[in-house]
Amino acid sequence: MSGLRPHDVPEEVDPSDWTLRVTGAVSEPLHIEREESSEFPLETVTDEFECVEGWVAEDLSWRGIRVGSVLDRADPDGDADHVLVRAMDDGYACSFPRSRAADALLAVELDGRSLSVVHGGPARLVPTAAGSDCWESVKWVRSLDVRDSEPIADDTAEGIALGDAE
Repeated sequence: MSGLRPHDVPEEVDPSDWTLRVTGAVSEPLHIEREESSEFPLETVTDEFECVEGWVAEDLSWRGIRVGSVLDRADPDGDADHVLVRAMDDGYACSFPRSRAADALLAVELDGRSLSVVHGGPARLVPTAAGSDCWESVKWVRSLDVRDSEPIADDTAEGIALGDAE
């Protein structure tokens, strides 16, 4: 299987209860149940995953839904240029410019198998832009909050991911 290192799964992460919500500055807020996710085309991205902890998992094959196709269905407001991606555990979120979020993959498979909860399933954000940091790969994605301004630092978990949280 993959070369990703597993981490403990928070208690509040329940993959059986997964729904993706798209909220905020959109004309059509969405609540996508697992069964409905099959309405979106799947894409595959193969890349290495480099962690700030110093390890690298090579040639990972992620399969999932391009975030842009989900955002298109929600019809973001014209001036909404940021997306806050939140995890199911409520303690982790990451902010992206909308164009960068749109290029990311909402992965549901890893190396030809359903994405396990240990590796971020049922859905994990996999940024595809060059220079993406590993902490931007949000596990257990539950919502995409479209915003017309950049979220403040307190809305994101960069400090948690990098061990800077006090």
